[in-house]
Amino acid sequence: MNRSEAVKLLDRIHGRHSLNGMTEENWREAWADIQDSFTGTQFYHLLRMDRMDLVPSWLQSELKAESDRVLFQNMLIRSELKKLLKAFDAAGIPVIPLKGIRMAERYFGHFAARPTTDLDLLVRPQDLERASKLLSGMDFQQDDSPDSDHFHLLFNKFYDNPMFPFLAVELHWDILRSHASDTDTGGLWERSQPYPGYAGVRELSDEDSLYHICLHGFNHQMLSLKYILDVARLVVETAPSLRWATMTARARKDGNYSKLITVLSLVYSLCPSLEKIKPLPERKRWPLWNEELMREAGLGLKSRRYYFFRLLSIFVMYDSAGAMLNHLRYLFLPPRDYARSQFREDKGGSLLSLYTRIYRIRLRNLFGGGAARAGTKEYDI
Repeated sequence: MNRSEAVKLLDRIHGRHSLNGMTEENWREAWADIQDSFTGTQFYHLLRMDRMDLVPSWLQSELKAESDRVLFQNMLIRSELKKLLKAFDAAGIPVIPLKGIRMAERYFGHFAARPTTDLDLLVRPQDLERASKLLSGMDFQQDDSPDSDHFHLLFNKFYDNPMFPFLAVELHWDILRSHASDTDTGGLWERSQPYPGYAGVRELSDEDSLYHICLHGFNHQMLSLKYILDVARLVVETAPSLRWATMTARARKDGNYSKLITVLSLVYSLCPSLEKIKPLPERKRWPLWNEELMREAGLGLKSRRYYFFRLLSIFVMYDSAGAMLNHLRYLFLPPRDYARSQFREDKGGSLLSLYTRIYRIRLRNLFGGGAARAGTKEYDI
């Protein structure tokens, strides 16, 4: 697989390879991809651990400036996270923060080492109503009513601050759509560990953190350099205690084995140095995935090739024919509430009229002579 200079740089960092062989052109090509994917702060914190002196001074300045911008935003979000966790704890509602600030602290070494724009909180299904009322009482407004297959609610809180106009909170009770997997969230809770400083706040175990971040990357088709960075970093950080046999057995039970292995295989192919850190026992190829497709997605473009990639992905991402057929049903003949949710609106009308609208848009995207803009929901109407 052809690799960009940014991905090669990531591989050199984790493989402890020399950076002396990189030319000025290599550095500038790497910076172009880093800049486009908004991953400057991750690279900054990875390099500053002990390699920053080998980076050209102009790039040190660029990475530092990017990190400073993220620092301000993450400080505000961390402050809001602390308020929320304190409120959940006081209300006796168990909660697990996903990704975000805590992941940056645990695995990248600094709360601002990974940009975040929202907060993801996992609660038990039986606590969802109480958690929603708690957020509403803290001036968060529910954004929409999800379809019955969905796995989180979205809340927004607005501020009179042009630099920080609002904060989004995704309140999860699962980590993937229910038709796409049967993830045992109860097991995530059982294996979770205490979050320092709180009585009822928990955090995922190392293995489950990697498991979750792989499934999160799958949900976004790994079409950003940030997902590759996240998975690679968690492999490195969790390697000493990571047990592939345990994780893959869990994934098989959840119906997520193909998703997990395909994501890991992709990251290992891009960062071969991971094989020396934690050998991956099995590989599975992701057809049509490449960095050019990732760059197009980063620019918000959905070309004809993108739609073929999404379609082919279905045939490798599911553990059984039944699961694959169930997903195809959601893709081609979605239930009414799901079809409406794709438009983020409720105009009523018959199911046939909804299908007509969906396929009109799909055909225009495929044969309209140009690439569609990103912005639609999971299955890209």
